[in-house]
Amino acid sequence: MRNKVNIHPATFAGQVITGYVSDKAHAEAIAKDHLALYLNAYFLAETFNAMEDQLAEKAEKQDFKALMAKVLETKLF
Repeated sequence: MRNKVNIHPATFAGQVITGYVSDKAHAEAIAKDHLALYLNAYFLAETFNAMEDQLAEKAEKQDFKALMAKVLETKLF
């Protein structure tokens, strides 16, 4: 079984906005920039985790394992 990578969405999104500096002048606009960035980062991490789960599920199937074994045996050079 391969090791899965799992990103904690809230932690990831928090780290993303920590380093972000808005170019807006008003507090509300700055907050909106940060909120939009936070939500984008959060949902991106969730999407990544879902894709990672699907890949891990496929890796568990025997036919996928057989295919990967053939790929690893193939000599390209």
